[in-house]
Amino acid sequence: MRLYQSLRRRSDFSRVQRRGKRQTGPLFVLLAAEARGGSRIGITVSKHVGNAVVRNRLRRRVKAYLDRTRFGEAPFRDLVLIARPGAGEADFAAVAAELGRLLQ
Repeated sequence: MRLYQSLRRRSDFSRVQRRGKRQTGPLFVLLAAEARGGSRIGITVSKHVGNAVVRNRLRRRVKAYLDRTRFGEAPFRDLVLIARPGAGEADFAAVAAELGRLLQ
C-alpha cells in the first residue's frame, strides 16, 4: 500500500507548476508545492526520454524508490517529477541517488 496518491487532474499539475518551487538535476526536474490532505505525486515522462518500454520502466523505478522511502508522511506536499532526456538509460541506483537528493 502506498503512502501517497497520484496527481491525476490537469488543474493539479498546473497549480504545482505555478506555485511550486523548482529543483533541477541531470535526470529530473522536481516541482514541489504545499498540499492540504496528503502527499501526491505526478510523474511526467515525455517521448524525448525514450519509447514506451523505456518510459514505463522509468516510471516503475521512480515508484519503487518512493515506496521504499517515507515520502507520504507529513509535511504533505504535491510533487511533479519531470524526467529529462537521458533518464531512461540510467540504472536504478542513479535514479535513486538523484531522487534522494531532490527530495531532501
